[in-house]
Amino acid sequence: MANEPFYLIYQEASDEECLLTIQPYKDKQALAEAINQLQTKQIEEYTIIQGKKMKAALRLAVELTDWEDE
Repeated sequence: MANEPFYLIYQEASDEECLLTIQPYKDKQALAEAINQLQTKQIEEYTIIQGKKMKAALRLAVELTDWEDE
C-alpha cells in the first residue's frame, strides 16, 4: 500500500441539506490538517481509508408524508 492515498469521509447536515464528502489526501500531514478543520466544525464522526481509488454508487430511498401542523 505504498503511496496509496488516504480518503477522508464525513457528513455535514443542517435543516436544509445533508452533504456527504469523500476527500482524497496524498500525505498524512494534509490529512491531519483536514481532521483539525473538522474538529473546529464540531464534526466528530468520520472515516479514514487508505487504498486504491474505488467506484461507489449511492442508493437512497426517501418516504414523504404530509406535514401535520401541531
